[in-house]
Amino acid sequence: MEKKDKQIRWSEIEPICVLRMLKKNILVIVLAALIGFFGSITVIQSLLDTTYKSSVTFAVRSRTGSMSFAFEDVTIAGEVAAIYSELLQSDVMTDTVRATVGKDFKGKITAEQIAKTNLITVTASSESPKSALLIIQAIMDNYADLSDYISSTAVLTPLSTPVLSVQIARYYNQRKISVLAALACAVMMSAVLFYIFLKSDTVQNSVGAKNQLDAHIITTIPHERTKGGRRAKRSRELKINSPTISFGFAEAVHRMASKFEHEHAKGKKVFLFSSVTQAEGKSTLAVNTALSIASKDVSVLLIDLDLRRPVQHRILGMKVKSDLGEMLKNDLTAQEILNAAQRDDESGLFTLLNGRPYSDMIESIRSDRMNEILILAREQFDYTIIDSPPLGFFTDSESISDVADTSVLVVRQDTVPAPQINDAIDALRAGKADFLGCIFNDVRRYRAGSGGYGYGYGYGYGKYGKYGKYGKYGKYGKYDKYGKYGRRSHTADTKKK
Repeated sequence: MEKKDKQIRWSEIEPICVLRMLKKNILVIVLAALIGFFGSITVIQSLLDTTYKSSVTFAVRSRTGSMSFAFEDVTIAGEVAAIYSELLQSDVMTDTVRATVGKDFKGKITAEQIAKTNLITVTASSESPKSALLIIQAIMDNYADLSDYISSTAVLTPLSTPVLSVQIARYYNQRKISVLAALACAVMMSAVLFYIFLKSDTVQNSVGAKNQLDAHIITTIPHERTKGGRRAKRSRELKINSPTISFGFAEAVHRMASKFEHEHAKGKKVFLFSSVTQAEGKSTLAVNTALSIASKDVSVLLIDLDLRRPVQHRILGMKVKSDLGEMLKNDLTAQEILNAAQRDDESGLFTLLNGRPYSDMIESIRSDRMNEILILAREQFDYTIIDSPPLGFFTDSESISDVADTSVLVVRQDTVPAPQINDAIDALRAGKADFLGCIFNDVRRYRAGSGGYGYGYGYGYGKYGKYGKYGKYGKYGKYDKYGKYGRRSHTADTKKK
């Protein structure tokens, strides 16, 4: 297969898939924001230069006690401040303070005149508040002796008790910086996730499906919105004969069934559903296609051959009476197995299901007996629909495709990289069954002009209201075109007339 151009085509990117990816990774984005927030705090704290300062104010007066001390004292104060600053840095002051403070003497002492006054402020700066206070206290205890070193004409008189303050040499708006750092990290992480998302090369919309896949898209199945979230979805499996199913989902399934009817007119009777990986919706689509065809008064047999992960009994809400895996293990004949097929009274669908998973049934699936079962099924039923295992995990689907007439591949939106899907397509084409194409499943898309995100065909909470364009359950009535039970009830009414 020719390697496709990896250049990004923005038309293949579905916005709702991007938002869903970001929502899925919201914890990673939040974690990145927290790392940015607390990391910035750590960096800011390491850059901060915190200094504790203790200060005391002295009045400088002349020793002569002249009445004109105001001008004289101001002049002397300026001189004393200059001399005091030098003295405070001298060995004399250091030795004097150290003798009092001891080993806690770690700091710097300065003195400066308060403008146009005879007051000077002596300040001790230190990394420790205790050291700053002890230094100032030592100066106050020894200021009388120190005055003799300063000036013979000036007297220092303390006017206040020591005052302690905290000074940050560098100022940062920590809260603002931390919030900006958190936002920056969140944006960067989102950008990284978006880049990985672009490189994942998944199929996100119809344009991407057309350009990326080496197969025809049979139909597109819109996302079926379930009120109440995942828990509600587990308790209500999707079936087109359920009154809560939207018109858009049911119509898409009916279109898919019509493709099978067209192939049936060509003589095809055994149809295989497969996917690349689990949880792509192949089992749900297999059941609903079988139910849609069975509503046309034809005999349909649904076989659950995904033995490792059987879910058909849960979707149909049926209790398995004759387990297919057990019958294959017990070497029942092909006819005995077909005779044990259960019939659903409501839909008329025949089923061969499994009530529990099996992990050692590969040989049974590949055996001649399975081929005999399908040969007899062709003779006894109008349609046989097989739910096979995912191709990405097991090769069972490739083996089953050799005994089917037609195969289809279910591709869920934004789930599997396109190259892996194309490998699965090649594997199905290599089988004896005709490969019909891909079913693009669970598709959500942004609908411009609809006021938000829609879900494909004018249902759900998109363009036309809660359930559909024409009413609560669809275009024509409660369940289908002609009334409660669909086309079959219309036929019965016609016969009565």
